[in-house]
Amino acid sequence: MDRDEAEELLRTLFTDPEAARLQAEQDLVADPDPAIASIGHQVVGIVLRDRGETEAALRALRTSVRCARRSADEHRVADARATLGGSLATAGRVREGLGHLDAAAGVLDGVPLGRVLVRRAWVSSYLLSRFEDGADDLARASQIFDGAGDTVWEARALRLTGITRMGLGDLVGARHAFRQARAVWAGIDHGWDVAASVHAEGWVDFLEGDLPRALEQLADAAARFEVLDITSVELLTDQCAVYLAGGLAQDALAVVHEALSARPLQIRERSDVLCAEATAALAAGDLMRAAAAADEARRLYRSHGQEVDELRAELLALTARADAGHPASRLLPRVEALVESSRRTGDRDLPRVLLLGARVAQASRATRAPALSDAWLGEAASFRHASTASTRALGWLALAQKRHLAGEVGGVLRACDRGLAALADHATTLGSQELRASVSGHGAQLAALGTRTALTSGDPRRMLRWSERWRATSLATAVPRNTRDHETSTELAALRALHHRLAEGNVSGDAAEHLRARVARLEQSVRHRLLRTRGEGATSSSLDVSELLESLAEDDTVLVELTEIDGVLHALVAGRGRVRHLVVGDAAAGAAAVDFSLFTLRQAARGRRSQLDVAGARLERSLFGAALDGVGESRVVVSGTSALQGVPWGLLPSLAHRPVSSTPSARLWLRSRAAAPAEDSRRVMLVGPGLGSGGAEVPAVAAQDPQTEVLDGESATVAAALTALDGASLAHVAAHGHFREDSPLFSSLTLADGPLLVHDLQRLERPPHRVVLSACESGVMAPVGDQELLGLAAALLSMGTAGVVSSLAEVDDAATVEVMVALHARLRSGGGLGDALLAARDVAAGDPVLAATAASFTALGT
Repeated sequence: MDRDEAEELLRTLFTDPEAARLQAEQDLVADPDPAIASIGHQVVGIVLRDRGETEAALRALRTSVRCARRSADEHRVADARATLGGSLATAGRVREGLGHLDAAAGVLDGVPLGRVLVRRAWVSSYLLSRFEDGADDLARASQIFDGAGDTVWEARALRLTGITRMGLGDLVGARHAFRQARAVWAGIDHGWDVAASVHAEGWVDFLEGDLPRALEQLADAAARFEVLDITSVELLTDQCAVYLAGGLAQDALAVVHEALSARPLQIRERSDVLCAEATAALAAGDLMRAAAAADEARRLYRSHGQEVDELRAELLALTARADAGHPASRLLPRVEALVESSRRTGDRDLPRVLLLGARVAQASRATRAPALSDAWLGEAASFRHASTASTRALGWLALAQKRHLAGEVGGVLRACDRGLAALADHATTLGSQELRASVSGHGAQLAALGTRTALTSGDPRRMLRWSERWRATSLATAVPRNTRDHETSTELAALRALHHRLAEGNVSGDAAEHLRARVARLEQSVRHRLLRTRGEGATSSSLDVSELLESLAEDDTVLVELTEIDGVLHALVAGRGRVRHLVVGDAAAGAAAVDFSLFTLRQAARGRRSQLDVAGARLERSLFGAALDGVGESRVVVSGTSALQGVPWGLLPSLAHRPVSSTPSARLWLRSRAAAPAEDSRRVMLVGPGLGSGGAEVPAVAAQDPQTEVLDGESATVAAALTALDGASLAHVAAHGHFREDSPLFSSLTLADGPLLVHDLQRLERPPHRVVLSACESGVMAPVGDQELLGLAAALLSMGTAGVVSSLAEVDDAATVEVMVALHARLRSGGGLGDALLAARDVAAGDPVLAATAASFTALGT
């Protein structure tokens, strides 16, 4: 290989790095021409560096410099020193690396100088966050490359220009540069660089607050890197950040684990991954892990002069310690230093730093603390008009806290409302119900402060509005139509087939493990595709208390809304033209009463001795107090907190003999009340396999209603079920339910050919008007985010189903038949779900097993 061919291999090595390394080792490093040997060692060093083998890479690059010096070619020496300098800086030896780069720049001119300037800009912009310095070098390099014909280095300069423009806050300029670079790389078939450009543009989407688009771009980049058999640790850490922005802490931790185990990490990569680990652990509530990872990341960043990143790690370390209750007197000096450094560097995390500082100052007894808190909150409040929703929300939170300290009740509520509105606007861009529910956690502080402030105002109507302000907002937004794509349908069908094979029980050992691994991969593929779904811009309206009271009066109904503030349970009772507020008591006592009631129901359903009356009285005392005093014979609808959705309300003595239903929010109750069945009056009943009762209630109910369509045995397939469910006025499903706590939208009902998933139901053209789920524990829902719920029943409500009857506990098979016959008879006569369950409880009166079975069913909606 001659000198020109060797130079071309060096210039294009990223097209196939491993092939370039092998060719360099075979044809170049032993060449008697020291210039060619220098190029060979340079190629080997670059590839080893990018594989994370830092010390071996530096040895090869130093050998490259020595060979170059023997060649007496000063341009070859300068180029080899430039690569060594960039690699030293990447390895954390920034000062030594810049020395080599500066020396190379002083020798070279023309295109070789342009290449050195790009390398030095990489150190300035990417490693040191000195974006002005990087911009100056890139401007000079751009002039040199203009018309020079070196497309590879021109494209590298464009990508780095994008990074630099991001650092300077120019996202439009950054996106333009990344797109230009991508076009150049695609034209010369550089797969790695195309993937890196897609990744970079996805990060711009993230900074602009477009999470679905960011997830889509990063997934595209990951697929491109996978084809090339390359692990990009930078991509993994950015995916972690995007997941965290969506409230998906466990997904972020999984990505961190993948990054830490992918391959040997360079110092820069390890520090970035540790910072991501600290952020994810903090979001997951693992404060010790967060503090330890942040401390190590800060030390590594400091060791190689990355001040901006060091500040980010310090913010995480201090936040973890503040959350863990470390003394404010120890934290305040560090926070003061962090605020000053963040201001000086223009750190984008400054609003978070200021809010943390105000929080620490308020807990401190230092004489300067009150003034610091006030000043920091005022400065953070100035970000309420920022371009991204999350930063605007932080600004409004700061203003709300400042007004709270000043005792301005109305001002606090207005600021909290504006902050939540910013987050709600952002949520409209998200098509995934899971992502909308999870991201609601970012509004928890605003919602809590608003609700707490409304409580102090002494105005029950205002308190009800604020109890509703951030409750079950994801359920009030319909699933977008664009989730019904062919790829997802295909993968759901494949999932169903795999589950069916596993359920048949004739697969074991390695084959079963292989099938389960395939199931996990398909689930991840479906879930990640749906996370990338864009929303349709629809927002849920805030509660109109007057409209609610009018609707309640028309139905002779009272709403009891439970809300928890600082560990205390409050009841807001709306009905008969007014709203009352009562303090119920300790929220933990309420949760314990719910656990006891469910245990009691299970015991009774098994025919064991139980105390249903004791459990019911304890529930009423712990959850309602005197909330129902004076409501007469009115119907009752209960809106519990997200942690109080699985409550057997029919056990409460004051509710046992009246129609009662529940709802995640008063707004959803209003929507359910207004829902009308499709013109199609079809009633369908589905029976899945493996039930102990064999779905015995279905023939008993169908015998009284000959027009009901029944699907059972081999005819009860998922496809047939979905066709039958679409637009039905009433659907009864007797099938095993499986709640997936790890991923609630993969909860399912077992049918003849496999599981009917929540994801399948979300693809219906028209949801069934009412649904009865008769199998054990079919109504379980998981609280996520802030006051949000996921699960089978929650998904049906979000789709527009008016009401769902489901069981909260184990039920007796024979008793279920009598309960369901009574329930359906009342529905056929025109009653609502609350009336139907009351009829079932009346039939069950006097028989402990029947009573426990009837009380185990609850109505969600109307």
